[in-house]
Amino acid sequence: MNKYLSALLVVSSLSSIASAELVKSYFKTGGLKAETNYRDGTRTETREGVKDGIEKIYYEEGPLAYSVNYIDGKRDGKLTWYDKQGRLLAEMFYDHGKMEGIEKAYYVNSQIKHQVKYINDKKEGVQKEYFDNGQLALTVNYKNNKKEGVQKEYTEEGKLYSEVTYKNNYKEGYKKWYDASGNVIKKEFFKQDRPVDLMKKVQAKKDDQTEIFIKDIDFSPQKAR
Repeated sequence: MNKYLSALLVVSSLSSIASAELVKSYFKTGGLKAETNYRDGTRTETREGVKDGIEKIYYEEGPLAYSVNYIDGKRDGKLTWYDKQGRLLAEMFYDHGKMEGIEKAYYVNSQIKHQVKYINDKKEGVQKEYFDNGQLALTVNYKNNKKEGVQKEYTEEGKLYSEVTYKNNYKEGYKKWYDASGNVIKKEFFKQDRPVDLMKKVQAKKDDQTEIFIKDIDFSPQKAR
């Protein structure tokens, strides 16, 4: 890299730093609530301003809750979220304000709780959920932010517990439950996410109530006024 280009980069960096306005806000108790960088000159008494740079949000007790970068008022980069003890809860990525990439959530013992991929702010692909012992608890596929395909649930021992097919985010067909030996012990038929047998019972009960109501009404025009 030549000296002229190096000088330009330094000047550009200094200019960027100089154009940022760091604003701090506080809880009523006096503790630091947030540290936010705004583009210089965009924040007024009546307008929040354009976030540009790192924003840090804190718990009232003091520890950092999460931090994320902003570019031109939109989240851009990695968001890291912590609990009050400083343990990692989740990490996700943004591109021009939209979630993009793998989101991961964690238990307090650092085991992964769930993970799923985002494309253009929508879930795409297989979401996996886990027990706190690391054992797989659930898998389900997403297409354009909707469940599409077979969802499977497992026990903490790794045995298949249930499975059901989703179409356009609705349960469709039979949901099956299994025992530890893999035998089907229960099944229920779903249509557009609703259990068909249950809906039939509900409808039958409504029909019965309507019939009783009609019988109790006196339609006689000779009824005393």
